[in-house]
Amino acid sequence: MNRSIVGVTGLNSTDSPAPGISVMRCIKEVRAWRGKGIGFGYDSLDAGLYVKDYFRHVYLLPYPSEGGVYLLKNILKAHEKTPLDIIIPTLDSEIYNFLSIEDDLNKYSIRTFLPTKEQLDEASKVNLNKLGDKVSIPVPRNYILTKIDKLGIASEEIGFPMFVKGLFYEAYKANNLSEASDFIFRLTKKWGMPVILQEYIEGEEYNIAAVGDGKGDYIGAVCMKKLFITDKGKAWSGVTIRDNALFELTERFFSATHWRGPLELELIKDKHSKEYLLLEVNPRFPAWIYLAKAAGINLPWLTVKLASGEKIKKTTNYKIGIIFNRYVEEVILNIESLDAINTKGGLDYE
Repeated sequence: MNRSIVGVTGLNSTDSPAPGISVMRCIKEVRAWRGKGIGFGYDSLDAGLYVKDYFRHVYLLPYPSEGGVYLLKNILKAHEKTPLDIIIPTLDSEIYNFLSIEDDLNKYSIRTFLPTKEQLDEASKVNLNKLGDKVSIPVPRNYILTKIDKLGIASEEIGFPMFVKGLFYEAYKANNLSEASDFIFRLTKKWGMPVILQEYIEGEEYNIAAVGDGKGDYIGAVCMKKLFITDKGKAWSGVTIRDNALFELTERFFSATHWRGPLELELIKDKHSKEYLLLEVNPRFPAWIYLAKAAGINLPWLTVKLASGEKIKKTTNYKIGIIFNRYVEEVILNIESLDAINTKGGLDYE
């Protein structure tokens, strides 16, 4: 395992960065690890493709809309050049595809540690209300919008302000029908229908990053309070905190779902009732996952161990008051590297 070759997806670094670079950073900093990092991107300008400190080989994958068959073909093509031991997908939109090829990957001794399809369906944004009932965590009122002409009915039910959420990514606060309509158009153009309309709850936002063992418990979890939030609802700065209510909530979630693999719970603490409400469940590591490692629990590395078949003891001990504050750094590359990614579909850095 200490010499395992680990692949990570999700290498874009925009104003809503993918988690892949942070996940590999966590693994790379494990002193005992002497393996290699393999990066998988979806666009030739994904910044992580050119981060030589973390990735020894990088490859392009077909967009998730192409399906599992083409995903498998490209992973096995990379596997022929650099045999993979483990791969950690980090994007919501690709998890279903990875589940569809999980058995095929196992035949080539490429391991994953993912939720089941049933768990993924259960945790989707369109099923959040049902999930909240199952895990005994309240959720804001939601309306699953499948047709734009239902917006008027939905707005009467949800009220303004409301959050307009894409099926996979992005959330915008709408204060009236005009804003809601604009956001819906923007999201459906990118992600399609349905769009989720969610009741606005005034309060502070919290996130929990964790890894479930698939047996009704989790092997590690870190709680973070958002300090600064972007216009897309993403945390740009946050601080580790400890709240027994959040850990009790986390216990209920895993006990009820038997979730397997990484996830992020997004919650809000109602300003008036002081109650935590579940906003959404993300079936992968968050982009801020390095904060968990900095606080003392290296969740990506624990996932590598679990995928390798190693037994892990549960840990909840981490430092509180550790802050992350995201910044932007340019990655410099030459035109030959970009050409190689576009024409050959990959790059080698050794």
